[in-house]
Amino acid sequence: MTLNYVTRQNLNGKWLLKQIDSGNGEKGYPGFQLLEIESDCVDIYMDISLEKKVASFLMRNGNLLNSNNENTSEYKIVNENHLKLYVDGTSNDENAIFECDFFRLEPTITSLKKDDIEKMIFVNSETEFVFNKELWDKESLELHKITKGERKMIEQIDSTLFLSTYFNGKKHSSFPIKEVTTEFIKICGIPKMPKGIIGYRKE
Repeated sequence: MTLNYVTRQNLNGKWLLKQIDSGNGEKGYPGFQLLEIESDCVDIYMDISLEKKVASFLMRNGNLLNSNNENTSEYKIVNENHLKLYVDGTSNDENAIFECDFFRLEPTITSLKKDDIEKMIFVNSETEFVFNKELWDKESLELHKITKGERKMIEQIDSTLFLSTYFNGKKHSSFPIKEVTTEFIKICGIPKMPKGIIGYRKE
């Protein structure tokens, strides 16, 4: 595979995985994955806390090298805010190249503090955004024999806020918040909802 890449472009910063294409015509979201690039070093995290690195690599001539100087994947710089990784794997028991789209993490546009946002409720036609509150009633919890159902939280990396959803005490998803005001909240898009989600302040 021949890739064009830019050598003088500043890639330093954090890059969030938006989607993976396994070559079967479908794009999926595998969960939270973040790259942190500094100079030629790449650290990978799988949790929004960024407390534990999953792996570290070195960027060299369009490739990511592990600590043994072995090639693990290839990368391509689409533009200053879009980076692609090409990783060998299997899909439906066949060899496949997974195309992973990472986008530079952008600050959330807002003048509000996190604590103030958490006190507000936003709604759209499909869901209601209520933060830091158990969303399942007592009967549903008892039916599923669990003590924690669904909870929405606002979490943060640097100046970027995230809408995180937890099920049964475990994190299910975390999506960056593009913009939030006292009137609306905009959640960045994913493959099934490329235009994102907008919720409006509940009176």
